[in-house]
Amino acid sequence: MREHLLVQDIAHADETTLQVLHEPGKSAEAKSYLWLYRTGRMSSPTVLYKYQPTRGGEHPRNVLTGFSGYLHVDGYSGYHKVKSVTLIGCFAHARRKFDEAMKALPASQDKT
Repeated sequence: MREHLLVQDIAHADETTLQVLHEPGKSAEAKSYLWLYRTGRMSSPTVLYKYQPTRGGEHPRNVLTGFSGYLHVDGYSGYHKVKSVTLIGCFAHARRKFDEAMKALPASQDKT
């Protein structure tokens, strides 16, 4: 599945936190990460899930070694460790910042 992902021209990547009970060297409240890698829409859908104990940028770098297309991600700086890719941003994440800015305007400001 990873080999199929690596030969595509578009991939998506994201990570989310999860708690792992009884993980060696970590408390039950500590954050661990589930990383997701997915092909773009132009190929057979392939989705890889990879558990990692940290959020380090070396994780996507290691999984995506050999990929050289467009990598669709959020603004996490760890994705800059992935070489030979063109990072493209997520409009949903960008929209959130505009929404936050609009909500932060004083009530007297015109919000149109």
